[in-house]
Amino acid sequence: MTHETISKLQQLSGLVVLTGEQIGADYCHDEYPGGDFAPEAVAEAASTEDVSAVLRLCNEAGVPVTVRGAGTGQVGGSVPVKGGIVLSVKGMDKILEFNEAEKALRVQPGVLLQNVKAEAESHGLYYPPDPGEQTATIGGNAATNAGGPCAVKYGKTRDYVLDAVVVLADGSIETLRSRDAFASIIGGEGTLAVITELSLKLIEKPKADAILLFPFMDMETAANAAKMILEAGFAPAVVELMDTDLVEFSGNVTGSPVFPVELDGERVAATLMVTIEEEDDDDVMEKMEAIAGMAEELECLDILVGDTPTMKRDFWAAHSAFHTSMESGAKSARELNIDVPMGAVAEMLDFAKSVGQEKGIKVLPHSHIGSGGIHIHAVSDLSKEDLAPVFKEFASAVYSKCSELGGNIAGEYGVGYAKRDYLPDEAKEQFTALKAALDPKGILNPGKVV
Repeated sequence: MTHETISKLQQLSGLVVLTGEQIGADYCHDEYPGGDFAPEAVAEAASTEDVSAVLRLCNEAGVPVTVRGAGTGQVGGSVPVKGGIVLSVKGMDKILEFNEAEKALRVQPGVLLQNVKAEAESHGLYYPPDPGEQTATIGGNAATNAGGPCAVKYGKTRDYVLDAVVVLADGSIETLRSRDAFASIIGGEGTLAVITELSLKLIEKPKADAILLFPFMDMETAANAAKMILEAGFAPAVVELMDTDLVEFSGNVTGSPVFPVELDGERVAATLMVTIEEEDDDDVMEKMEAIAGMAEELECLDILVGDTPTMKRDFWAAHSAFHTSMESGAKSARELNIDVPMGAVAEMLDFAKSVGQEKGIKVLPHSHIGSGGIHIHAVSDLSKEDLAPVFKEFASAVYSKCSELGGNIAGEYGVGYAKRDYLPDEAKEQFTALKAALDPKGILNPGKVV
């Protein structure tokens, strides 16, 4: 990147440009522990027009552009691995409009997920996608098509996008109003276009809910039970499969164990957490009783009901603590996130635990089993430096098995920089063709996905 390009960047009206020592360390990494990569400049955009001007200039000069929101990503997706410019949209954080007739919220990409949810609630409505990190930006959620535990009933981010304003690599501004038009951009990890506005569909929030816990003696039986519950047509909001080693580890760290580890002196292998959300308490009770009536068929050890505000809060607090408890309770901790078909979840989890045992690391998984999403936590007494090569071998085995089972290594976090070497050849070819059509000079987020 030449001094002339930086000078032209600095001359763009209304744009804040950082260079040299002005660039903070946060712009060099996200949450992925894969090293720091410094950009040559940071452009802090405040509008679609700012983004357009930056991309037009960089496309002409052949300068790499890496888009960044809050930097909460787990796979190096917003890290400038090829140098160039970091284009920060964190300052584009305005909620632009609430359309009451359409129940739609128009927002800029830098709005935090927690603020989108709060704004929806202020209008008596609900924005369901919830990957867990409330301080992530909605633009980042759209870039990875984030979902979360409730995706089994409500879907992922793409399902709530009504239209999107995007800027293409050459600086042209497009408003995409159909799902076919924006389908590849949502989930494109900032490699195909830059999202500058989103219109999001909001829905009516269910007025009643309850949680059921089903402990099991083995993982496969638990997974089969989840399949039976889903196929029975109960439309649960959440079906979460939790490994007992995980809930025990997390409960010991937090000091607030709430999920079963033993029943009648026997160790539980896994627990299903099923959330029912309906319009009224009677509907919730009817479904709870129907599912409870399947207990013998499900082969569960017991059924625990969480139907008070305190119990529901405690269950979700314990679930939300999984990630942070790994980091605080172990000398070293890493995480993988993948998707596999629901019928392959138990096999994938058993495989991951087996490989972890071979590598000398403790594997603690859980799954949004209804949508096939899997989070695999790995903890170790090794230092972070010593764990790195071991974890790389572990990750390679897991990603290979995921592809073998017909899964998707991107998961909720995306491919980014961390997983690009493991993307199957067919997926690489498809994405490369799309990338060439939308970004022929390859300036947008290079070094990611392919």
